[in-house]
Amino acid sequence: MGWIFIPLITIAVIFTFLVYFVALDGHRTNKSDNHIIWYATGFCTLATVLIMMLYAGLSSTVLLADIFQAMGIIVFFAMLASFFFGQYYQKKHNQKGKFKKPTLITLGVMIAFSMLVAMTTPAEDNNDAVESNTIVEDETVEEESEEPVEESTTQEEKATDEEEQKAKEEAEKEKAAKEAATKEKEESIEEAKKKEEASIEEEKQKEESIEAEKAEKEKAAEEEKASEKEKEKEEAEKESVPAKEGLIPVNLYRVTDGDTVNVVDNDGSALKLRLLLIDTPETVHPNKPVEPYGKEASARLTELLNNADQLYIEYDNGEKTDHYDRHLVYLYADDVNVHEVLLKEGLARVGYIYEQQRYLSDFREAEQYAKDRQLGIWSIPGYVNEGGEGFNSEEEEPEPEPTNEPATSEPAQSEPATTEQPAQQEFFDNCTDLRGTYPSGVEQGHPAYQPKMDRDKDGYACEVS
Repeated sequence: MGWIFIPLITIAVIFTFLVYFVALDGHRTNKSDNHIIWYATGFCTLATVLIMMLYAGLSSTVLLADIFQAMGIIVFFAMLASFFFGQYYQKKHNQKGKFKKPTLITLGVMIAFSMLVAMTTPAEDNNDAVESNTIVEDETVEEESEEPVEESTTQEEKATDEEEQKAKEEAEKEKAAKEAATKEKEESIEEAKKKEEASIEEEKQKEESIEAEKAEKEKAAEEEKASEKEKEKEEAEKESVPAKEGLIPVNLYRVTDGDTVNVVDNDGSALKLRLLLIDTPETVHPNKPVEPYGKEASARLTELLNNADQLYIEYDNGEKTDHYDRHLVYLYADDVNVHEVLLKEGLARVGYIYEQQRYLSDFREAEQYAKDRQLGIWSIPGYVNEGGEGFNSEEEEPEPEPTNEPATSEPAQSEPATTEQPAQQEFFDNCTDLRGTYPSGVEQGHPAYQPKMDRDKDGYACEVS
């Protein structure tokens, strides 16, 4: 019988393996009809088992335990094939768990066959014992019926000993094979657990790295956003402050009236300024009374200049000074053009127009704003001489030639309205020079008094302590 079943079983095993490998490859490539191959694999496996069991049933030398053990070995190799497919797929596609299900199924089938081997082995041992007892009884009957012959008895005993020895060896081999299979299963299970734990740890590390990268990107985006805001702020500040090119920094000494200011430049030179393109009501004209809104214009200009951190002057094209040797300039308090402020608040009119007309259109717009709302000088009907220069308080007379006055960098106050010429200011570089003329110092209001020399702010400069 063996010459028929052994080739048939071999062909069935090989064909089953081929179908199984095709199913694994289809699982790797995600074929849509791969489930049919899996069904074919199961059918081939079942057919192989039935052929082997039929052979065991017809053969007197092959037992069911041998069949189950052979199937367990075959399934073990199938499990190895699934495992190596999974390793190859993981290395190529960097994806784990693709062949986890086939591996676990083959592992379960292998364990089932191992249990069947364990269940069928004791029954087969009992059959061997029964058969050996039957043989012994037959031999005893034969010995009683026939006269023993020493040579035949010896040969039979030797044959029996050899069979028993073979049976023992086979039992030991089966036991060793079972132990090896059990140990191999435990090792494979433990290895699978370790790989699964390593996979979980690797996925956890990958998630942590992704979260860290995401946090870094968010932080970088926030920093970039903050940087953009800072740049926008700087650009806005730059736009709000006039360009310093062409502007000359100066320090305030005195506000004479709404359109005349005394300053000191960085070289220490005293400059008297006449603000271009504006005219304010008179407050210090020797031949005119104080005109309406003259004090307000002077006080507003004083406020603007004293509250500024830095003053700047800007020359226009054409002559730099007028016939009174006053510097014709535009004046800035930090980033504020004081001409436009006075015009927009109705404290000045556009006037004193010569060849310097750089900002004439802007000043006309500021003047029109106050005129439309009847602010300041525009609130008095007929007060502004719109047909010419000046205001209609009294008959216009030319401005007197101003006197040269010393300068200081201390905050200034507008001059009081008076028809008298202001007292001649005395200027000293320091308290040592002042005490050479006034040994006891001077009090506030004295022509030589300067606030910077009044260190204790008691109204007395350079006093002897």
